[in-house]
Amino acid sequence: MEAAILTNKYEIEIKEIEKPKIKDNEVLIKVKSTGICGSDLHAYRGCHPFRKPPVILGHELSGVIEELGKAVDNIKIGDRVTVEPQLGCGECIYCLSGKYNLCINRKAPGIGNWMGSFAEYFVSPYKAVYKLPDTVNYDIGALIEPLAVGVHAVRRANIQLGDTISILGVGTIGLMNLVASKKAGASRIYVSDLSNHNLNKAEELGADVLINSNKSDISNVIEKREPNGVDNVIITAAFPHVWEEALKISKKGGGICIVGMFGEPVITDLLQLLMNEKSVYTSWLYRREDFETSIKIAQEVNLNSLITHKFLLKDTEKALKMMDDRKENIIKIILNS
Repeated sequence: MEAAILTNKYEIEIKEIEKPKIKDNEVLIKVKSTGICGSDLHAYRGCHPFRKPPVILGHELSGVIEELGKAVDNIKIGDRVTVEPQLGCGECIYCLSGKYNLCINRKAPGIGNWMGSFAEYFVSPYKAVYKLPDTVNYDIGALIEPLAVGVHAVRRANIQLGDTISILGVGTIGLMNLVASKKAGASRIYVSDLSNHNLNKAEELGADVLINSNKSDISNVIEKREPNGVDNVIITAAFPHVWEEALKISKKGGGICIVGMFGEPVITDLLQLLMNEKSVYTSWLYRREDFETSIKIAQEVNLNSLITHKFLLKDTEKALKMMDDRKENIIKIILNS
């Protein structure tokens, strides 16, 4: 089969490798669409903590079942599917309590011997596979994984009907948090970003107030409309100054949910959090219920505009270079096999 292999920092080679064999509890999926995630770009740049060359990247995917292991049930050859790209050990305290996204021995594509989805075929444990409704095409099927990140964050933040929300950073994950917040019943959603293109996408998906943080002070804009602050702030652009903005714009008794990965330590005034009873949540990945909800949302919300670029698998390096150059208005790049 054909696969795009990261052989070195900034180097992708398209190679013919052996078609993978499956175990009894696995399925073989013919990949139709796979998205490029920010973590794939980190690996391409040589700065991912776990995914190191040589490696096949990719974990946002959809495809069709081509082969079944002997122990597989409830799935048949020809089913259109997406995959929750993680596997807990099933034995640690986190797995036993249903929090397998926190498993101390969690497995994921591109780490160890689990090959990623930048290839013609992908192997998955059958329990991580979800059928796609007929109304969800393969490209949108590859968006279920990042959408699940947003759904899980909204659950963690306990966003309720009528809440006011501010999302700091509306790249792919910020936009997915926007979609999930709307579905949770948020009444007014403020979004900020440096990119007008991203802000326009947010408006298409239902954001109420757009703030270009390069031109306007976020806290001033929100204070004029929400004198007491917003109920919840979601951080996807994880920088120290963004954390300070979150503290300013969240109301007393409100919440701040951290979704983005801070690359450096943040110094904060814990007394301010204490005296204002502000809650801080963190959100890591997703669980089964988040994937199930995301598939339902994908049937109800038009996500097509988030796919800004499409390439063939053989052009993986070109796609990653485009992301790295940041000269294009990019939300999500899809590779098609």
